[in-house]
Amino acid sequence: MSGAGRTVERVTYAAIFAEREFRALFLSRSLSTIGDYLARAALTIAVFTETGSEALMGVTFALTVLPDLIGGPLLAGLADRLPRRAVMITADLGRALLLLVMAIPGMPLIALWALLFAIRLVDAPFNSAYLSTMSVVLPGKKLVRGSAITQLVNHLSYTIGYGLGGVVVALTGLSPVLMFNSATFLLSGIVILLGVRARPATADADARPTLLGSARAATRYIVGDPRLRLIMLFPFAIATTLATETLAAPYAAQIDHGPAVAGLLMGAGPAGIVIGLWLLPMLIPDQRTRHLAVLSVISCAPLALFFTVPAAAMACALIVISGIALYYWIPLAADFTQAIPDSMRGQAVGLLTTMMRVTQGFAILIFGLAAQYVQSATVIAFSGTIGTIMVIGLSLAWASANRSAQLTPASDTGAKPGC
Repeated sequence: MSGAGRTVERVTYAAIFAEREFRALFLSRSLSTIGDYLARAALTIAVFTETGSEALMGVTFALTVLPDLIGGPLLAGLADRLPRRAVMITADLGRALLLLVMAIPGMPLIALWALLFAIRLVDAPFNSAYLSTMSVVLPGKKLVRGSAITQLVNHLSYTIGYGLGGVVVALTGLSPVLMFNSATFLLSGIVILLGVRARPATADADARPTLLGSARAATRYIVGDPRLRLIMLFPFAIATTLATETLAAPYAAQIDHGPAVAGLLMGAGPAGIVIGLWLLPMLIPDQRTRHLAVLSVISCAPLALFFTVPAAAMACALIVISGIALYYWIPLAADFTQAIPDSMRGQAVGLLTTMMRVTQGFAILIFGLAAQYVQSATVIAFSGTIGTIMVIGLSLAWASANRSAQLTPASDTGAKPGC
């Protein structure tokens, strides 16, 4: 990422979509993500409509996120211990079946929660198997472009699914939405079966550790590599940017606006991310250390300007700019994935995903609690300032780690077949 004299490898969307297996992976992920986000929103809204309880609605929403804390460390290693195509297909079929059970009318709330928890647990091995397979199908810089277009679809699905969830559940009820989500998982599994090549499990069959042992081995490997260790810390800085999304409604009220402006503020971040995922891969085909430093600072610094309590239009612009710059995480995550030996790649990717979920969850909680005592603009500004300080320190450490890596003899890197 930091080499100054390398020839830039220009990767086009045509080049990655020419890969048959990537087309299957992309179609599979697009199908299941659209249905999944629609079902998440519909389920949360339906629980509130039926019970009138914000607390029960909050528990339902939390169950769409919290299982990652268990699944990431404990179940992600299945993507190494078992053939990855089989893991993805089994996960898709399992989630499809569980959603059909959830769609049975009159299902008690506690049963819905249990089924939802199980579905979200299955996400961890699927995601690890999916991303690990992507790193094999799209080697080198192709993985960055493939990850960018996949994340673009994810964020569009997030926006559309959450935006339409209330409308759809009001028109059709919850059961049809869950059945639709089940069908998308079934189609996803079929696409993977037909379009992705079967490969053997990557973990060493002679020394295959337990699930906890696999997590410990991957953790030791990450901690032992300065660059991987630093990448695991960047999610703390990324989490600071969620203040605007978390506090959109109270900030809109602070500047004397209502729900319409709150919705714009909440959607500005995802909109910026979509723009960045589309535009920056063309402008920065080969991210260098200087790009990382500049973009990471831009992802946080505009939020520090909320000390001035900007008007709605300026606030949206600042949030969009922040979202665009968050693209810097895509090449970093791709570097992380490819630097892990294939024998433990699924487990390591699961740990990175868990770090993202944990830091974001705690950040949202802290922002909400802080906004009870100080104005939303102040919370957002402090989060932007803290995030800026974090990324400056991490960028300097990243530059130092890259310089040290360039001085390491080539023979010392032989243990990393993914590089």
